[in-house]
Amino acid sequence: MAEEALFSSAHAALVFAFNFSGQQYDKSMMARMASGPTKEGKGLGGLDGAAQAGMIRAELDRLDPMLMHILIARVAPPAVPCDCGRNCCAGSKPNKVWVDAILFLTERALGEMSGLLSHYLLRRGIIERCFGIKHNLADLADQCGVHRDTASAHNAKLVRWLKGAPAKGRMPAVSGAEHKAWIAVGELLQQTKMIDF
Repeated sequence: MAEEALFSSAHAALVFAFNFSGQQYDKSMMARMASGPTKEGKGLGGLDGAAQAGMIRAELDRLDPMLMHILIARVAPPAVPCDCGRNCCAGSKPNKVWVDAILFLTERALGEMSGLLSHYLLRRGIIERCFGIKHNLADLADQCGVHRDTASAHNAKLVRWLKGAPAKGRMPAVSGAEHKAWIAVGELLQQTKMIDF
């Protein structure tokens, strides 16, 4: 009998790995014995969950750094809970892993900006926007002191780089870097039998 994969997709596996909290504890041995056998769940709590999250992240580390950072920016939460108790605490703080991925992609995106004078903060804002942060393009242009058409041109190039473009007229469809990243991680996780395909 073939062993069932733990996750239905690469997306599900990565979301689990980047959202698993070290504060999730498994039931004690006594509590597990008292509750009897269960067929629900996949046993991914406590140390088993931490180990599985670590194995998924280790597979992610095998990817090209750009593809890895694209996936981290897509699935890692931008902020994590903070309970420092200081007066200024808003209850959350930036997630270092997500911020590092955004910074990496902001630098890498410079290569996609040929023909344009690229403003760092505008590039970063657009990259964040591509990964779910609600930035208004006109506001970004104003904050960076550039014309809205410049911001729009930057946005078009970066969205095409990350997400690709559909076929248009005689122009064939273009596969974006994010699509390539999902294919690469899907193949890795399928080889390790962590996901179904």
